[in-house]
Amino acid sequence: MMNPHSGFQDDIPLAYLITFRSYGTWLHGRSGSVDRFHNVYGTPTLPPDEARRQYNKRLLAQRPVKLDGKQRAAVELAARETCRIRDWRL
Repeated sequence: MMNPHSGFQDDIPLAYLITFRSYGTWLHGRSGSVDRFHNVYGTPTLPPDEARRQYNKRLLAQRPVKLDGKQRAAVELAARETCRIRDWRL
């Protein structure tokens, strides 16, 4: 449906927020998670489900990975370089 005030369709996103988590730090069952079966623009996120979160925690093959400052800086640099190479606006 066309939004008369913006000139854009309401069902098409103007931009994308791309995020990622390192291994084991964001498990399904937390409030706001989205799984592969509910990954459609405009649909609600999944409700909290502690049993699902605990189940997913038990499935981890190793401890969750948390990046230190140097590692986070390297990831940011790689993301910025990718945007530059592909001519994406960050």
